[in-house]
Amino acid sequence: MKKLIIITSSLYIRNYIETDAFKNILDEETFTICFNDISDKESVKKYPNFFGEFGISKVNVSLYHFITMLLMYSNRSLNKGFYFYFKIRNSAIYFPSLRLKKKAKKWCSNKLCRYILISTIEFFRPIKQPKKLLQYLSIVVINFFGLTSAVIKLYRNFVPVNQSLVEVINNIKPDLILIPNGGLDPIVADVISASCKTCRPRVMLLIDNWDNLCSKSKFAFNPDYLCVWGEQAQRHAIKYHDFDSSKVFLAGTPRYDVYYEYQNQEENLNDKYSGALGFPYILFAGCWPPFDEIGVLEILDGLVDKYKDFLPSGCKILYRPHPWGENYDKLDYLQSKNLENVKIDPQMSLKSRPDDYRRRSDFQPELDYYPFLLDQSEFVICPLASIIIEASIMNKKVLALAHDDNKSLLNPSMMYDNSDYFDRLSDMTNITLLRELYDLDSMFYKMIVSDMPVNQTSLSYYIVKSNKLYPGRIEDICKKLPLAESINSDIIP
Repeated sequence: MKKLIIITSSLYIRNYIETDAFKNILDEETFTICFNDISDKESVKKYPNFFGEFGISKVNVSLYHFITMLLMYSNRSLNKGFYFYFKIRNSAIYFPSLRLKKKAKKWCSNKLCRYILISTIEFFRPIKQPKKLLQYLSIVVINFFGLTSAVIKLYRNFVPVNQSLVEVINNIKPDLILIPNGGLDPIVADVISASCKTCRPRVMLLIDNWDNLCSKSKFAFNPDYLCVWGEQAQRHAIKYHDFDSSKVFLAGTPRYDVYYEYQNQEENLNDKYSGALGFPYILFAGCWPPFDEIGVLEILDGLVDKYKDFLPSGCKILYRPHPWGENYDKLDYLQSKNLENVKIDPQMSLKSRPDDYRRRSDFQPELDYYPFLLDQSEFVICPLASIIIEASIMNKKVLALAHDDNKSLLNPSMMYDNSDYFDRLSDMTNITLLRELYDLDSMFYKMIVSDMPVNQTSLSYYIVKSNKLYPGRIEDICKKLPLAESINSDIIP
């Protein structure tokens, strides 16, 4: 079977190339190409049978984003995540400005005048973004008149074909194209569109995270196969994207192989990282949506003193901001607080990330650091992000934040209430859910003194449990695929 691997971002270089995720399927008939806008692509270029780079036009990117927004809105009743993601993209229309409320209190002391002022400004706020407003109105009108399917069909038939991809596919003539993917990717749409104009290879997306199929959008083009984390994502593929169960494979994720390999590498990793973390700590891991993490850390700083007799001597809160979150001013502000019991993870304190948010994922922390970081912790405190799955794999107790901080739009409560990927979380016996910040004291104490073992059956709902690592699972999946099966290029309206 001829295979073509397509890498579209720095994130997938770390998660798939540098983890040797494809080592079991590499042979003389396996080729690799990458998107030309990746900054650190040297490791891809060194891959066997590297075939070159390709680009994508701004027109195709713009068309793709419009179509996926239309699909989000048209399918808003299908689940919580699609409509929530659409509203986030149009926040000036759907959500009041929290910053405006704070400023209005300084401008006007009278409540009625303040209400009129805020209402007036909120009415005109969307007009400050005319392109977004026009796109929003177009989507609403198209959906209202029942034209979604027709517009998507037009898009599929008339979207400009990516000739550089056509040339690559025609030259290689692959039977199967494998693409790591996060759910919304105009490059994938270009690949499927180009493949339909060539030898029509089958396209298999390797879904990179547990929420990607329920929190983004429907596919503008339907790929042939999906490789997902576990049973939950498989259900999302069937329920939200109309996939046949035989087309969705449980593959897990290659970046979690480090957790299963950790036992054999623990001594080497101790030598590598122990100098940076030479004290007992409770890990506080942040998430990408900004919320008042500093306020939680201030409370935790006092709780460490309050319960110091129940904690190891010299125990601290180790704060690890999200690698691609908004951490720059936040870290400086935290350091100015001089919290005695809070330390910043040394890997993140360097702030070696670009200010341009579009390039933040170019900063890729080493994967083998995570199991060491989790293993050395007493327990973990974090918002509801994938770190709770990683901590569970490492048999750690987790205090999961799902409270409203009354300061941020995308606070933990908002994310919890508007997401579909937290179902069955109550089955995870090692996870305690914090819904109100005033309960932090009692729950912190509970985390210290309670034994909360991981329920492996519940964990396997989110991430596949297998005796093989990711390269072996992908090899098995590729062997199952029927070579003669034709591509399914139907569009999911």
